[in-house]
Amino acid sequence: MNRSASTCLVVATIAWTAACSEPNQAPFSCGPTPPQTVDIGDSVSFMPCFTDPDADPLTISAEVAHHQQAFATASVSGETVTIHGKDEHAPLPVTVTATDPTGLYAVEEVEVTVRGRHDLAVLVAWPDSQTVQDDRFELHFEIGNVGSTHARLSTWSVRVSSDSVITVADSVLEGDFHVHLHNMAPSDTIYLWVPYRELADPGKPYFGLCGVSHTAEYHLANNCSKGLKVIFSDATRNLIEINYEGLRHPSSSISHEVIVRRYP
Repeated sequence: MNRSASTCLVVATIAWTAACSEPNQAPFSCGPTPPQTVDIGDSVSFMPCFTDPDADPLTISAEVAHHQQAFATASVSGETVTIHGKDEHAPLPVTVTATDPTGLYAVEEVEVTVRGRHDLAVLVAWPDSQTVQDDRFELHFEIGNVGSTHARLSTWSVRVSSDSVITVADSVLEGDFHVHLHNMAPSDTIYLWVPYRELADPGKPYFGLCGVSHTAEYHLANNCSKGLKVIFSDATRNLIEINYEGLRHPSSSISHEVIVRRYP
């Protein structure tokens, strides 16, 4: 074979290799990763799932958007992503990226909730049983934040049930009665007195109070009071006024007043 023929053979071999070899493929997520929850001051770790069709080694990175880094930050060690909780926040996205040696990549967003260490609780509820007299009865509740961080905003509603176990699934009495409590510090206690006047019998004998935090809470099982039994002698009607920390707001659709006192 002469030199010219040898050169042609090399060129043909290179062309055949280029035509028959598979192009590099991008990795892809084999998730999704379940939502994560982390307490303020703590960390949570997880391993995202990515696959590379070429079996290339992948480099994992994770990032919290710049405007949300006051609430959480992310770091990576090998294939493990760690989220560090800094301040309370409803679910926020953490962007996790897997990159192959050629720069091709796959992205997954993982929802992370930063949960405060506040813990709202109904500490005491009374009386256990009463009969409506002169078309009037009263409910008394003591609410507290038994956690170690501030509870920024919560909504409390009186609910009615056919049994003594009160839950947030029970209907709100009169449909639109809510008290909003702001910025409850750790160990802060609030006394809520709810006197009802001329309220029609709702058909269910147990009344109770439930609170819902507007930010993720450490513990939810104690947010409702026990059921307080109320025995009606007849059904009547009227309007209510809500007296909230000294401010009186008339309402055409409710039938009680509420007195709230805060004890630091």
